[in-house]
Amino acid sequence: MKNRRKNDKIFVIWQYIIGSVIVLAVLTFSFLYILNLSMTPYQSAKETASKIAREYADLDEVDRFAIYNGKKSYYSLLGKNRKKTQLAVLIEADSDKIYTYELSKGISQEKAEKIARDSGAKQIDKVTFGYINEQPIWEIKSETTYYNVGFETGGLLSKEGL
Repeated sequence: MKNRRKNDKIFVIWQYIIGSVIVLAVLTFSFLYILNLSMTPYQSAKETASKIAREYADLDEVDRFAIYNGKKSYYSLLGKNRKKTQLAVLIEADSDKIYTYELSKGISQEKAEKIARDSGAKQIDKVTFGYINEQPIWEIKSETTYYNVGFETGGLLSKEGL
């Protein structure tokens, strides 16, 4: 009788262990599936923008991709053409407009970051090449503040806090 009770306790413990493993596996796979689903629109936009930039802006190598959301949304790509010239390509998300800029003809990302730091930015979280008020910009995010620095002018255009 004691042996049977002991076996029943062991059986119940194994049921809890197996049940816990199954629940943990289901939660893990569900999390990974949702993560994959959430990345699909971003990956699709990146592939489409890269294809358009290669075809229409002669961008051979994409080094960085971001989505800039200002007054309008733009796909922002930084990379090199066949001549190894550094380019920034902006593709307006809701139209067929494409803007191409040689990075050597404006201020560098590092200089834009310095301008933002001089204007009060402490820690640089993200830098995106964007387009606002008919001009290309470097958008620098620092904590809850966005600094828009003119690519061609090199001046601080705006500082917007959340």
